[in-house]
Formats: sequence, C-alpha cells, structure tokens
Amino acid sequence: MKKIGLYLVVLLMFLSGCAVMNTSMMETAETAKPGHPKFGVEYGYGLDLTSTMLITSVENETNFDATGLLSLPVYGMKVGVGLTDKMDINGKFWVSFGGVGSKIYIKHRLPYDSENASLAIMPGLTFVTTESDDEDEENSLDIAEINSYGFEIPFLATYRVGEALAVTGMARYSADFISIVEADIDEAFMLNRFGIVGGLSLELGPLYFRPEVGVEMASQKYGNFGLAPIFAIGAGFDF
Repeated sequence: MKKIGLYLVVLLMFLSGCAVMNTSMMETAETAKPGHPKFGVEYGYGLDLTSTMLITSVENETNFDATGLLSLPVYGMKVGVGLTDKMDINGKFWVSFGGVGSKIYIKHRLPYDSENASLAIMPGLTFVTTESDDEDEENSLDIAEINSYGFEIPFLATYRVGEALAVTGMARYSADFISIVEADIDEAFMLNRFGIVGGLSLELGPLYFRPEVGVEMASQKYGNFGLAPIFAIGAGFDF
C-alpha cells in the first residue's frame, strides 16, 4: 500500500507542478579566459523539493512519509563569461514539470601548482518556484505554491588527461529555505543537502560534451534521511 501511495503522489505531482533543484555540475575546475563567453544546454535529473516538504495523502489527509528522495527531469541552459585569469561568473536557468529555477554562481580557481590538475570553489545562489492550478480537481494536489531560496558551496577538482579529455569530481553543501503557501497552510523549512558528482569533459576545440552521475543526500521534513541518484548530459561552448 505504501508503494501504491508513493506512485499516486508522484503522478499527482506531475500533474500539479514540481519544484525541482538542478543538481548538475556541468563545469570543470578550469575557468574561462577574461572576457571570453561560454554557453551550454543540458538535460538531467535533479532533486524534487516538493517531496521533502509537506505532501498530504489524497485518501486520509495525513502527512506523506517517504523513505527516499525523488529525482525528476530538468531541462536547462547556462551562460557565463571570464572575469579574470582565475575567475568567471555564470548563470543557469531550468524548467521541470511546471516549475522553474535559476542559479547565479562564481567559479574561483584555487592556487595549486600542477600542470594537469586544477582546484576551484563555485559558490552560488539558487531560486526555484512552482505554482499549481489551485483548482479543486481530482488530479490536483492541495499545494498552491512552493518557493525555494538557497545557496551552495561546491568544491571541484579536475584532472586533465589530455587536450580533449578531463575528469572532474565535485563535493557540494547546499541549504534551501523552502516555503509552501496553501489556502490554509503557510509553512517554511530549511533543507540541508549534500551532493557528490563525477563527470567527464570531452572537448573538440571550444565545443564540449559532458556526461556526469552522482548522488544527492538530504533529510526530509516528514520522513527519513534519503538519497537520490542524479545524472546529466550537456553540451556547449567554452571559448
């Protein structure tokens, strides 16, 4: 019965709109040259913030308690530009099942004396929002609006195997301040997340192709500490 309830809630979330956090990396620890732009598009699976907050059962109006976290599809794009020899600034925008999200972040390359390896930090601010139809229908959740404001501090390490191939790993801490506004509910919740992502950067001149996989860890408001598998595929240009 619990599994049936989980599938039902997921289906209703699809129909109502979801707040999904883009948990992809799509970067290396290397930075763009000063004044040089970069652009990319991506598809992947990110962490659904709705399932970490208050979800009520359609049948008995009790809090839904899941033992894991949900990963849902996101479609995104990013743009950036180099500021200095060791710093660039970037913006990312994504959509997923009626929700939208954005992130602005700065990548700063750390001092590290190695010909093939690079280290960087990539702090950023995130915003995700979704709004249901807020209609009294069978195929609607009672949630009217979900907003998330947050920050993240990723640490990246890249090892360049050759001119056309680099391997990157990332460890990230994130905090999301999530609020739900409903007809009779106005709740807020701080979600602490930890992510580990690994990926490849396959390059042909400025053109790159980047597959990556990882896991996102978080503690739900109603439920247990959970894990969500994440992956993404992206392509773009780093000039």
